[in-house]
Amino acid sequence: MNFTYGTRPETFKLTTGNIWMFNPACISDYGCSIGLSAMKNDTAAFQLIISGDAPFALNVGSQAYFSQHGQYHTLRLAARAPYPVKMNIVDMHIDDDRYYKADALLSAPILEMKAGEARAVFVEMTIPADAEAANVKLELDLYEGVMFEREKKIGSVCANVSVADYVMHGADKNKLHLDLWQHSCNIARKAEVAPWSDEHFAVLENYVRSLGELGQKAVTCIVSEAPWAGQSCMMEQRMDANLFEYSIIAVTRRRDGSFAYDYTAMQRYIDICAKYSIDREISLYGLAGIWANGDYGFGEHIAPDYPDRIRLRYLDESDGAYKYMDSAAQIDAYIISLEQYFIRTGQIEKVRLAADEPADIEAYRATLAHLHSIAPSFRFKAAINHTEFISEFGEEVYDFAPSLGTMCEKHTELKHYMDTMEGKRFLYYVCCGPEFPNTFLCSPLVESLYLGVLASYAGMDGFLRWNYTVWNDDPRSDLRYGPGWHAGDTNFVYPAKNGAPLLTLRYKELKRGIQLYELLELLKANGTPEQTATAFSYVIHEKDILKFNSIHSMDGLASTNIEDYTA
Repeated sequence: MNFTYGTRPETFKLTTGNIWMFNPACISDYGCSIGLSAMKNDTAAFQLIISGDAPFALNVGSQAYFSQHGQYHTLRLAARAPYPVKMNIVDMHIDDDRYYKADALLSAPILEMKAGEARAVFVEMTIPADAEAANVKLELDLYEGVMFEREKKIGSVCANVSVADYVMHGADKNKLHLDLWQHSCNIARKAEVAPWSDEHFAVLENYVRSLGELGQKAVTCIVSEAPWAGQSCMMEQRMDANLFEYSIIAVTRRRDGSFAYDYTAMQRYIDICAKYSIDREISLYGLAGIWANGDYGFGEHIAPDYPDRIRLRYLDESDGAYKYMDSAAQIDAYIISLEQYFIRTGQIEKVRLAADEPADIEAYRATLAHLHSIAPSFRFKAAINHTEFISEFGEEVYDFAPSLGTMCEKHTELKHYMDTMEGKRFLYYVCCGPEFPNTFLCSPLVESLYLGVLASYAGMDGFLRWNYTVWNDDPRSDLRYGPGWHAGDTNFVYPAKNGAPLLTLRYKELKRGIQLYELLELLKANGTPEQTATAFSYVIHEKDILKFNSIHSMDGLASTNIEDYTA
C-alpha cells in the first residue's frame, strides 16, 4: 500500500471535513525534515502527519499487533535520537462547525486508520539539563509490515534540533501565577468513584501531577454545595452534562446541637497539590458570589438572614437526615471555624476567599463586609468581568483577576494599583470570550503562545482560566457543550479510562506560552530595555493595550507565525 507523510510544527492543528477524509496531496507539500530550537531542560517537538490509501494500523510503540478486522498492514514509527523521545497519536474531535480538529494526545500506542484518513503524531524529545549545546538530530524511521512478514523500512523523517547553551528552570520555579480551576467532583464522576474516597484521591493525584508539570500555583477547594449552580447545566439541550461541584468539607450536627467540621479531605488535597509544587495559593470557592438559577431551584437564600446564597449541607445525628444550614449564625460559625483552622495550621497567608464574576456591586460589598467582620484574617480574590468593580473594590480585593477585555479597558487603573499596592496579585483570564486570543478547540494553537507573551507585556502576575476538567458526560465522543460555549472552553485535558488525564495540543502550547513568559520576565530583570522591546517586537503588533478591544483580528494584535515566537 502507499503511505503519505510529512512534518509540521508543534502548533499545527490538523483539521478534516469529517473524521476520515483528508486530501493526501496536502501532506506531500509538508516535507520530511524540520528545524527546531530548544534549551537545556526543555523539549523539542513537532508533528508527523500520516495517511494511507488503504486501512492500516498506526503503531508508535514496539509491541506486535493483529487486527480483528483482517490482515491490516502496520505502519510502525521508531525514533533515533540522543535523548528520550515520546510519541502520541493525536485524536480528532468534532468542533462546533462540524469539522474535526486535532487535540487529545492518546496514551494508547496503536490506532486503526481508515483509507484516506489523516492523523497527526505528536513527537517530543526531552533535552536534559546537562545536555551539550549543539545541533542534534531526531530521526523517525517508518516500518511497514503485514502479519508475519518481515518489516521493511519505507522512509524516514528528520528534525534538526539546535540546543541553546541555557538551562531552563523547571515549572515548579515559574514566576507566572497559573490558576486553572480544579473541578474534582467531575473527575470523580468520570472515574466512577465516590468523591473524597481513597480511590478518588488516587485519580486526583494523576491530574494534580499534570497541573504541576504545567506550572500550576493555586489549589481549588470547593467549600459549599454547588457554588456555580452547576453552570446552569440543567438548561443544556444538546449534550448531557452534570457540572455540579460539591463541598470537600464534611459537616455534622451532633446530638447536642453543636457542629463538627471535618477538614481531613481538604487538607489531604492541599498536601497532594503541595507535593507537586502547587503551594502558592489556596482558593476557597463557595463563600462569596454564589451563582443563582431561580428557574431550577437555585435562586433562594436558604438562610434568609445571610447576605449570600451559601448552601451548606450537614448530617444531623439526631435523626440521621441531611439538612442545609438555614441561619446566619450557623453559617458564621462554619466560616469562623474554617478561618481558625487555617490560622492554626499556618496556612492562612495563602488562603483566598474567591468569587467568580460577581455582578451586583451592592450584594458583593455586603458579602465582603460581613465576611471581614466575622473572619478578618481572610483575604479576598475575584475574577472580574465588570469594569466598574475595579475602582469599587480595588483596595478590598487582594487578588484581582480581570477578564482580558476588562484588563485592556482598565489597564491604566490596574497599573496604578500594581505600582502602589505592594503584595497584591494581578492575573488576567479568558473564558467563553473573547473570540481571540483563546484556547478553544477552534483556536489556532499559536494563540496559547501569545497568552503568555501578553501576560508579560501587560505586566500581569499570572493567568487564570476556569477550566481544566469541566467535562460534559461523554467528552471523548463529543466535546461540545451549550449555546454560547465554544468546544474546548470547558477543558484542557480529557479523562482516560485508566484514571489519568489525556493531555492535549492545547495543554502543550499553553505550557510553551508560559515558558515564553518566564524568559521574557528574565529578560526584563537582566537585560536592557532595548533588548526587551526588541523581543516583544517579534510578536506584538498592537503596542497600546488600551486599543486591544478595538482590534478585529488576531493578526492585528500579534503574530500568528510560530517562527516569530521561536525567534
